[in-house]
Amino acid sequence: MPRLTHCLALLLAAGAACATDPDPTDDGGLAPPPPGQGVQFTMTHHIPPGVEGEWCQFVQAPAAPMWVARDEVRFTAGSHHFLLYETAYDAIPTATDDGTPIDTSGVFDCSAGATDGWSITRLIGGSQNGSGPSILAFPDGVAMPVRAHAVLLMNAHYLNASDAPLDPEVRVNLWTRPAAEVTTEGDVLFLYNPIIKVPASGDGRARWRCPVHADITIANLQSHMHRRGVAYEASISGGAPIYATDRWQDVPVTSFTPGLRVPAGATLDYRCDYHNDEARTVYQGARSTDEMCMLIGSYYPADPRTANCLDAAGGLGGELIGNGAATCAQTLTCLQGAGDFAAVTDCMDAASPTVSRETSALFNCFANHADPQAACQAEVAACAAR
Repeated sequence: MPRLTHCLALLLAAGAACATDPDPTDDGGLAPPPPGQGVQFTMTHHIPPGVEGEWCQFVQAPAAPMWVARDEVRFTAGSHHFLLYETAYDAIPTATDDGTPIDTSGVFDCSAGATDGWSITRLIGGSQNGSGPSILAFPDGVAMPVRAHAVLLMNAHYLNASDAPLDPEVRVNLWTRPAAEVTTEGDVLFLYNPIIKVPASGDGRARWRCPVHADITIANLQSHMHRRGVAYEASISGGAPIYATDRWQDVPVTSFTPGLRVPAGATLDYRCDYHNDEARTVYQGARSTDEMCMLIGSYYPADPRTANCLDAAGGLGGELIGNGAATCAQTLTCLQGAGDFAAVTDCMDAASPTVSRETSALFNCFANHADPQAACQAEVAACAAR
């Protein structure tokens, strides 16, 4: 039985990324917050013609702790996203966690995955819109903490499809709230479905049900797909849609006033529909040649398990819904013979939706344990019976 633990690393390394055609109307301008009301970080880079990649830069938070109430992002043409992560570091690292030296004195290439090799703790800001709404937006009394001197990772994915060099600039403002005005800690929903298969010259769907472990209130929501995305829908426990769009770029951000309450025990159920005109099958991944299916939004109070679709033990959780007719026993046999993650995806996509609970428990157990042969006997037995 192959190890599927690389699924988690792949999921984290992918982050959220895609590239789109340049928008000539966006100049990236953004003034910093006034003193005492926040901080601005900037990143610039030189990209030769015809190059696609991800670029990162470490920056450091101020000497005093911050409570961030909202973010504001502007990036120049050529990108479809910018993300800002908080890390576990108190000083800018000069090597990845496995000891690989990296020149982090300025902007560096992180095309293997923005978070790959680094101790990332959470997402704290970003935008898919070069001059539109961002991710972070909390009501009065709610804010996200950023500790003093925290090292932050700026990440932008750019595609220079032109015949001339590109010199993009990203600016992000973190607007703060006085600690005395904060009564509730906010957080970011960051749900990334790793099981995506869009057949050559065909249609595909990726669907995930994620558990809500504690009562939360959602302040806003937005989707994330790449260019094959044709429809998107999110609901609570399979009810009426709370968010829907047919756009993969310049996606709408839906705000809920005074907030959308979701009780513990519910699920966040979302799906992405795709159409692929290419003569090859497309799977999940960070590049514009790959696909993504994400649910992103600001919510409170903070519950990291809910925010990242984790089970009660902190491992990968949720219910991945297949699109085929295979039984769980057939899916088990398929997974036992899968040699890479594309093959794993083929197995999960071919599973019947009627056995999604069992196939997902099996997949999640494999992904969460270094020795699934020993750890997942109960899940294997339950799946073999279906």
